[in-house]
Amino acid sequence: MEVGALLDIVTNPNVLAAFGAAAGVSLAGIGASTGLGISGSTAAALTAEQERNFVKILILEFAPQTQVLYAFVVATFIVYGIMGGQLTSQQGFMCVAAGMCVGICGLTAISQGRAASAAVAAYGRNNNIPFKVLIYVVMCEISAILGFVMGLLILISANVLGG
Repeated sequence: MEVGALLDIVTNPNVLAAFGAAAGVSLAGIGASTGLGISGSTAAALTAEQERNFVKILILEFAPQTQVLYAFVVATFIVYGIMGGQLTSQQGFMCVAAGMCVGICGLTAISQGRAASAAVAAYGRNNNIPFKVLIYVVMCEISAILGFVMGLLILISANVLGG
């Protein structure tokens, strides 16, 4: 393949948009799986000791998973934009920006996994505080929500969602 043909593929707006979707889900997926690994190991240990509290432990442990869900929504909108026809170069680059925004913010799931792990351990010591410690876990979520909203706003401003 010639360099010129390769550049045509790499700079194709639909290819750029697909890269944005894939990067967003991939980065957020790395964050979510790492965060869940951290919180899940503590949750599994506590579940073995306090099986009756499984649901409350699961709520604390599950939080890092939401970041990849936000990225999936943004990526789905990007793919719908691709399916709608040929995007412009500007739209392609905006899709990369939206995907990277939600993907990089999705890496906060790693820190959220640490907070969730500590919350699960604290709950194991005092079963009267599940929703108090949940606040610390949710604090990390704010950054992910901001990245999600910004990703959607970028797609709207680029008219990728139609309208």
